[in-house]
Amino acid sequence: MRNLCPLLVVLLLLPPFFASTYAQGNLKTQDIEEQIERACQTLEPGGLAVAVIKDGKTEVLYTYGEKSSRSGEAVTPRSLFNIASCSKAFTAASIAILVQEGKLDWKDKVTEYIPELKLGDPYITGKLNIIDMLAHRSGLSTFTGDLLWYQTDYTNEQIIQRMEYLPIENNFRSEFGYQNNMYMVAGEIVEKVTGQTWSRFIRERFFEPLDMTTTVASYDELSGDEDIAYPHYKGEQMELYDFNGTKPAASIYSNITDLSAWVKMWLNGGQVEEGTILEEEVLEMCLSPHTLLNVSSAQQERGTQFRAYGLGWSMYDYLGAKVVEHNGGMPGYLSKVTMVPEDNLGIIILNNGFDLFIRRAILFSLLDRYLGADEKKDWIGRMKQAGENYAKSVKSSAEKRLEQRIEGTDPSLKQGAYTGIYQDHFYGKAEVKIQEGKLHLTLLPAASTFTSSMKHWHFDTFRVDFKDPFLPFGLITFDFNSKGTIQGFSIDLPSRDFHFQNLYFKKKQ
Repeated sequence: MRNLCPLLVVLLLLPPFFASTYAQGNLKTQDIEEQIERACQTLEPGGLAVAVIKDGKTEVLYTYGEKSSRSGEAVTPRSLFNIASCSKAFTAASIAILVQEGKLDWKDKVTEYIPELKLGDPYITGKLNIIDMLAHRSGLSTFTGDLLWYQTDYTNEQIIQRMEYLPIENNFRSEFGYQNNMYMVAGEIVEKVTGQTWSRFIRERFFEPLDMTTTVASYDELSGDEDIAYPHYKGEQMELYDFNGTKPAASIYSNITDLSAWVKMWLNGGQVEEGTILEEEVLEMCLSPHTLLNVSSAQQERGTQFRAYGLGWSMYDYLGAKVVEHNGGMPGYLSKVTMVPEDNLGIIILNNGFDLFIRRAILFSLLDRYLGADEKKDWIGRMKQAGENYAKSVKSSAEKRLEQRIEGTDPSLKQGAYTGIYQDHFYGKAEVKIQEGKLHLTLLPAASTFTSSMKHWHFDTFRVDFKDPFLPFGLITFDFNSKGTIQGFSIDLPSRDFHFQNLYFKKKQ
């Protein structure tokens, strides 16, 4: 991948001394620029955009790399990235506005607004309130149910109908389980209460008053003429993801210019020049801990003592300060929006190269400088090493999967016996057919992406390579009853984000 010259934009509207000096007298603009540039040169993140907000002013807008590897055009401060789960803060803030207007209460039961919602446990269904939903403490484990929206044509209504069949694996209200579909339900509540679509509500209540003129709620609102930073994976440009369901969890496209206004509003206690967007009481509700999270050994090593999730924001301590942030990730995109309220500091990082380590490298390098760390760690070097270790681990895991293949075996049955319609109780139907002389699998809810020829692996297991570069190959294993008739198949496709292992497709015909 080529190294591209970075662009550093120091806003002309700032007083002259800000061009070389930040709020702290010993904090030089050049030092911040050098840290970001060094991170880019070391980690080569594809395209990147970084904004730093301090004391109500955008001090730095920094861009690096290409927004499109096909055109070679550079990222600009107005290039739109899918901010993925950083969208959740907008959805939580939408609920906050309705609370401050007296149109609902934080402890209202979700079924008061969405009576069709049923979860796997009737007790949780009846008790689940709005805080439970937004604080990821519903009893559903992290990412369970994401296959219902990812690449499928399911509507929000259809996803809600199928959530009843998701397994309850966590303790209700005491255990964190990150849930995209719960934020979709929150968006449905906004629509029920206001009579407006979620996208229109956030446009009128946030984008317009904050002058976020280029931000859009989803792919549907892109005209095609925008300055778009396209997603890339392993250096290859991907197509934009077209959300159908669960948009309120992850569908917003924005840039560092517009998001700077969003962050300034939060750091200013919900106030803008024209008046109040979020009142102090509801703003603090969003930024307060509601669900405790574990602190890993690596996080303890950096000095973190607590982690929690609020409403649309996560939080932890670093160098004695409370850090509030949210990460976002979709294939080809990674984002991070971070605030340190007591220092009136905001940092926004958007990446279209899917570099898993650039965000932490930049964030902690800057936090060390802004928060006055006694010893500034080499976060860039650490993250480079972490990336190398991760790549080795992924390669090793892939090699082990290949080594587990048993050579010299044959399927139990002829091709035609494997064909038919299969169904998973919550995901939907799949079809196995013969196509061009080969078995072919299609998961029908995501037929354009989750489709592949089936190559014999061993025994009654077949390999599939879905049309999604983000996912590794999958192994389809058929099982049989005592009469030797196929009962169904399972999918072994290792992914942290999508739980294929929860699927079992029973043969229907």
